[in-house]
Amino acid sequence: MFNSSVITEEFSSRIQKVQKLLQNDQRDGILVFSTESEPYGVRYFADYWPSFETTGVLIPREGEVSLLIGPESLTYAKGHSKVKNIIRMKDFRESSQPDYPGSKLATWEDVLSQHKIKKLGIAGWHMFPYAIMHNLEAAISKANISDADQLIRQVTLKKSPIEQAYLRKAAKISELGFKAVLEQIRPGMTEIQLAGIAAGAMLANGAEATGYPIWCCSGPNSIQAISRPTHRKVKRGEIIHFSVGAKVEGYSASLGRPVVLGKCPLETRKFLQVGLDAENMTIDLMQAGTPASEVAKQVHTAISNRGYGKAILYGPAHGCGQMECEYPFIETSSQFILEENMTFMVDIFLAQDTMGFRFEDGVIIRKGAAEVLSSYKRKLNILEV
Repeated sequence: MFNSSVITEEFSSRIQKVQKLLQNDQRDGILVFSTESEPYGVRYFADYWPSFETTGVLIPREGEVSLLIGPESLTYAKGHSKVKNIIRMKDFRESSQPDYPGSKLATWEDVLSQHKIKKLGIAGWHMFPYAIMHNLEAAISKANISDADQLIRQVTLKKSPIEQAYLRKAAKISELGFKAVLEQIRPGMTEIQLAGIAAGAMLANGAEATGYPIWCCSGPNSIQAISRPTHRKVKRGEIIHFSVGAKVEGYSASLGRPVVLGKCPLETRKFLQVGLDAENMTIDLMQAGTPASEVAKQVHTAISNRGYGKAILYGPAHGCGQMECEYPFIETSSQFILEENMTFMVDIFLAQDTMGFRFEDGVIIRKGAAEVLSSYKRKLNILEV
């Protein structure tokens, strides 16, 4: 999609932006921390996605950036990382905590001294492990370590043309996953079977992975906002909720759609229509210059006016990029203005009693109408099977 020199420049530019911000910051550097399940920070700056181990990118105010990895990932990291200075540390080892006797591993004193860091910011603050923090504090003291998520967000919040292109491709591959489900779904199939059909279709059509564990939640399971598929068999007349998303070059999209097989009860159809209307309304409201809180307030009011206010849990949208769900959420309490090139998943999740569903699609904020990443089957999917 893009040649190697363009990609290299993209990663270099990201690091330069952080170093420029550090010129007016009291900290000497930022440690961007990531895990296998939350890889977005390190992947954004180094294109490295850890497996088993955790990882970090250390960005000093000036000079060479380093990728910090566990003891076992050196050959893997060399084959993937855009950051070429790679340092192995025991603190980033896998959770079974092997000792690696005989291995020469760097200490925090070594690393911080090499990068001339006395005051350090941590990005990924709310998931940073206590054990690593304890060792860092022993090296430079607790008073010299602080939350740097807001600084990093100044760089990551708006998506570049390359990032937007990857999100478009991820959305199109997500469509293929849902399309495969619609072609094969039958009563009596299990949630896990159906999730597997979606995942297989996406991987066969260019996804590097699923953007998150694919969800198929049927009947009473449909009220779960976050879920995993089970061996429950889907039935006619109930809501079967699908959340299907592909990951492309680190960028994750999502397609959320409810499906009903056979005759759809009137109350179910009415409930689904409220959600579909809310998604369309949200997309229409999301334009550059609009306060995020106003989008949420108008959408929640519209849902409540139709008698479903108690079905609202959150939203109606959240940021997306390398994670399918990332900062910021659009909520009634939000205090930011939508700006061009921000990217979001419009995510209408409603649940009450024994049924729930999600309509979800990606958008890129524009000065006028938002660019919608997918409109595939954004309707009431009631299938005569």
